[in-house]
Amino acid sequence: MSRVLGRTARDNGCLEERRRASARRLAAVAALAIAAAGCGTRGGAAARGAVAPARGEAAAPGAVAPARGEAAAPDAVAPARSSAAAPDAVAAAAERLFQEAESLASRRRAIGVQLFVLDEAAQAGAAGATGERGAGRRAALEAEAARVQARTVAAYAALVDAPALRAAERRPRALLGLARALQDAGDLRGAEARLRQLALEHPASSEAPEAHLALADLAFAAGRLDEAARACDAALRGAAPPALRKRALYVKSWSLRGLGGSAATGEAMRALRAIVRLDPAPAGSPEATIDEAAERELVELYAAHGDLEQARAFFAGAGDRAGPRLLGEVEARAARRRRAEPADRTSL
Repeated sequence: MSRVLGRTARDNGCLEERRRASARRLAAVAALAIAAAGCGTRGGAAARGAVAPARGEAAAPGAVAPARGEAAAPDAVAPARSSAAAPDAVAAAAERLFQEAESLASRRRAIGVQLFVLDEAAQAGAAGATGERGAGRRAALEAEAARVQARTVAAYAALVDAPALRAAERRPRALLGLARALQDAGDLRGAEARLRQLALEHPASSEAPEAHLALADLAFAAGRLDEAARACDAALRGAAPPALRKRALYVKSWSLRGLGGSAATGEAMRALRAIVRLDPAPAGSPEATIDEAAERELVELYAAHGDLEQARAFFAGAGDRAGPRLLGEVEARAARRRRAEPADRTSL
């Protein structure tokens, strides 16, 4: 179950999930890097959009860094301070900040891939990946990842927290990116707060279901199963895309199974049946893994907890594509179990 959930909890691809171990190792370093970048000092410049470039590196487009001895600008977007600023200028400023943050996030993912490749090479005993040379390479990559991660958080926050950009079209996506960046840095509490902010302030956005599902993942990982199931229901409301619906239904099924009890188990089976009823996902995708797991787990759960007299009606709800096949598997299991039961013998 953890393997499947690990592949589906985020929609950034399989490599992102493989880098979670590296992200945890970077958490402490990232916290120091964020502080050094000024997220909690210098008047909160980084939180308002002051993204300082690395030594010897030109400032990225959209980054605002105060000169030495000069106070940081109160807002992340200078044109927005003018009462005569046109809406187009504000939108352009928001777009610059968003593209800066996305570029940094992409760099962080690229470094994560390098760390993953280095780990694989070290496990294989490849030359240059082990010993002092490999350790030095890893330390350099982790330091760079922490620096880029800190700048990513600050860049997203520059857009999200600028009062003039509260109505910016990119703000919901930036909030989601900020939450993911905080989670990668190990700040789960901060990530959860930003996800709740997204769901509360932009409930009609296309990112809101993703925020609810991410909250469900965090609650499930923390053992808050009731909360995880409710967050899944919130993600399923409205016109959530099929891929997201499958992930939400799968997390919901496991949350309900963890709660236990006949009612929760029945709801878990209905969640799995809803997955089976959806169209199959493309081969090789994380959702295709869910498709396979949902069918297998549905048969196992129904064989153990379902009513065989009502099985036909239950599996009819799984649709014509998979319903008859799964019903046949359940009936075959029941027949094998009956044959395996020993005949009653009179005790001597």
